[in-house]
Amino acid sequence: MTRFGKKLLSAFVEVADEQKELKSSQNANAAPRYGDAPRDGDAPRDEGAAHFEAEARNGSAPHADDRFAGHFDKLLSEANIPGPDYYEFARMIGVMRAIPDDAARFSAAFAGLQAQGLDKQQLLETAGAYLRVLATDADQFQKTVDSAMREKVSGKEAEAEEKASRIRALSQEIVQLQQEISALQDEVRVNKEKLTGGSASYTAESKRRQQEIHRDIEKINQYIH
Repeated sequence: MTRFGKKLLSAFVEVADEQKELKSSQNANAAPRYGDAPRDGDAPRDEGAAHFEAEARNGSAPHADDRFAGHFDKLLSEANIPGPDYYEFARMIGVMRAIPDDAARFSAAFAGLQAQGLDKQQLLETAGAYLRVLATDADQFQKTVDSAMREKVSGKEAEAEEKASRIRALSQEIVQLQQEISALQDEVRVNKEKLTGGSASYTAESKRRQQEIHRDIEKINQYIH
């Protein structure tokens, strides 16, 4: 799993033993959220990236997650095409967010960049380029998620099923052993009864024969001279 993937996934799932170290590093270097007061030494939040996030909050992503905001800020900033394009257009929209009317805000932002040579076709083409950047990033992230699923979910599920299978096998063995113990106890009881009864019979018969001989000896001494 790449470090890129670990940093993203660590926002919501532990993916490695270095989790705490990664989180500490992320917290130390994380960009402030849109609308937060900047900390000492912080660079201002890129308004273009803020606009992408704002658009997500306004409908395209009903549960936009601030934990990934810094990642997308950096991704879009690094993908910024030289010259005026959709990225600068998005930044201007962010700066003009106080204007409530979308038509006025979009027209004003475009007019400012049109003077620098941007036309509508370039605006749409570069917007598509940023969509492709996001799509590539999403594909890489999904591969990381799939890898984590195999490592942290599927692997653990297989291990849990293996242990459950062992428990079932051991349970069956326990039942079988209990049955064998019960059978042995029955055999012990029967054999003990037989041996005890036979021993008693032997002792009784032995005493009877000894007594008989003793009586014969007495009569021999009495009657034979």
